[in-house]
Amino acid sequence: MESSIYQFLARVFHALAVWFDASLFGRIFNAVCAFLGKCFRNCFVGKRLCKGLETREIWEASLIYQLLHIPVRACRWFAKKSSKFWIKAAEGSQIIQLTNNWELVSIRIYGVIIFFFAVAHALLGFVVHGVNPVMLAVDAAFLFVAFIMVLINRSPKSLFKGSLVLRLFGGLFCEVKKESSRLFLQDKDIVVSGTVFGAFVGISCAVLAVLLPTKLFVLLVGAIFGTLLIIKYLEFGVFVTVIGAPLLPTTILAGMCLLCVLSFVLKLLTDQNFQFKTSSLDVFVVFFMGALLYGALNSFTFVKSAQILLIYFSYILFYFVLVGTMSNRKKWQALVVSFVLVSCLVALYGIVQNFTGINSAQSWVDSDMFQSIKTRVYSTFDNPNVLGEFLVIMIPTTAALIWANKKLGHKIIYTFVILCLCACIVFTWSRGSWLGVMLAVALFLLVMDKRWALAGIVGIFAIPFVLGSNSAIADRILSIGNLEDTSTAYRVSIWQASVQLIKDFWISGIGLGSDAFSMIYPKYALAGANFALHSHNLFLQIWVEMGIIGIVSFFALIVAFIRQSFSLLVYRKRGGICATLILASAAGVLGYLFQGLADNVWYNYKMLFIFWIVIGLVCAGVNILKEKNAAE
Repeated sequence: MESSIYQFLARVFHALAVWFDASLFGRIFNAVCAFLGKCFRNCFVGKRLCKGLETREIWEASLIYQLLHIPVRACRWFAKKSSKFWIKAAEGSQIIQLTNNWELVSIRIYGVIIFFFAVAHALLGFVVHGVNPVMLAVDAAFLFVAFIMVLINRSPKSLFKGSLVLRLFGGLFCEVKKESSRLFLQDKDIVVSGTVFGAFVGISCAVLAVLLPTKLFVLLVGAIFGTLLIIKYLEFGVFVTVIGAPLLPTTILAGMCLLCVLSFVLKLLTDQNFQFKTSSLDVFVVFFMGALLYGALNSFTFVKSAQILLIYFSYILFYFVLVGTMSNRKKWQALVVSFVLVSCLVALYGIVQNFTGINSAQSWVDSDMFQSIKTRVYSTFDNPNVLGEFLVIMIPTTAALIWANKKLGHKIIYTFVILCLCACIVFTWSRGSWLGVMLAVALFLLVMDKRWALAGIVGIFAIPFVLGSNSAIADRILSIGNLEDTSTAYRVSIWQASVQLIKDFWISGIGLGSDAFSMIYPKYALAGANFALHSHNLFLQIWVEMGIIGIVSFFALIVAFIRQSFSLLVYRKRGGICATLILASAAGVLGYLFQGLADNVWYNYKMLFIFWIVIGLVCAGVNILKEKNAAE
């Protein structure tokens, strides 16, 4: 271990252990523990719980692991018994055959669908709405495209095989062979049947297009095709869901998560060869899910808490899907890079908001204390603090891509990305986010190279000279902890009331969600903070909602996550891009949790989802490193 911090801690703990073992109390304690351990291992419960202690696969051989994997084993058994039935049913159904093998269907069939859609839409539109020149022009364009497609008796797979686009993107979701792409090469796998079915689909779509508003029809068709793609290509669904996390509404994200879970379960039920991975963090996640279930059942507002529980579970189940499917290093790295690039778009939108001007809520800025701050950007999120939470996670990850990439072009691109992220987090004017990102980046740099410690100390002393005494940023930083700031005073009052609430409900909690909190909180509210939707502290909020079970299971989850992310295996391989990204993402999560001391970072459900995405990405990356290490 090259890190002086790691070496110092190792020496301290080693010295303490040697001193303890040599003492009289230590010898007695060790003897008693050895005797009790021997008795426990020889009893019935001990034999079941400690089964496999002689091997390295302790977790896989434990009773808890076996219990948690009963549903998986049931799916495997079902897949083994019914796989022949599903294959036979698919071969006998033309609809299933066409949807499962859409990439092998002749483009001529797709031309038939578009042709019948255009003709039926023109006729029905004339009968229902009369003559519409614009729609007639659109239908004519569809007819022209259909005519061209009917002439091409090729499958999409054979037509585009060997292309750069298919190798870059198609290779992530299906196997793509590097073959030459000649237009008139014989296509052995092409499916040319289905003309009648194509005509039926085209006419049906035309009827819906006439009866429904155009926007609703487009959304409906997109949802149907998206659902079919996610069910068929699980990895595609994971990519789209992760990329859409900062952009899409909560309900759509929850629906996409459930679609990915459905695709995952269907593969378990129908494909006995489907391979997926698990993580040592899974058991802690399951225990936390149990605490969430308890928080919903024990809620003062059961219906609202049950709705929130569904959102929680859909996001957490997506974590299992992500860990189970992202076992390929190429796919995993591509997913992380895609997530970073999407964060750049979010940041650019925030920067545009800063210079074009947006309506900022009065409660976001203390106009008496910070007169120079007129706008706080929030981009695709609902609140500048929430946008800051997202950037706290993404900035260290982007720094890792700059650190680990050796190509100059890639470094330039990621440098541009991190500059956009840093500019955007400044324009949020979120002090908690600034502190969180400082902690995250500092932790990442210290783990990667101890020489950054000196640079960090110099940088801290240089901040006042760089910002100047009249800087709005300096004023904002120096206001941290100042009770004259209305935001700070408001939070402190809520924290005090929340602590009093916990004293009465520390065992049971009051239930998930802001409805339960806003119902009970007024009885404990202090002057100046009579109303609040949450406790403005993630850890207090979890304790308030789920009681002692929730906070203990959450701390156990975080400790297990830190232990896995900063393990010796990851630390030793930190020169590679995989380990570097793991360390940076874990540092981002810790910075995010640090911000959680001053805000309930799970109040926004998109940020809740992004938290579980990053947890899943880190666990999947650790699995990849373990496999690589075992192969070596």
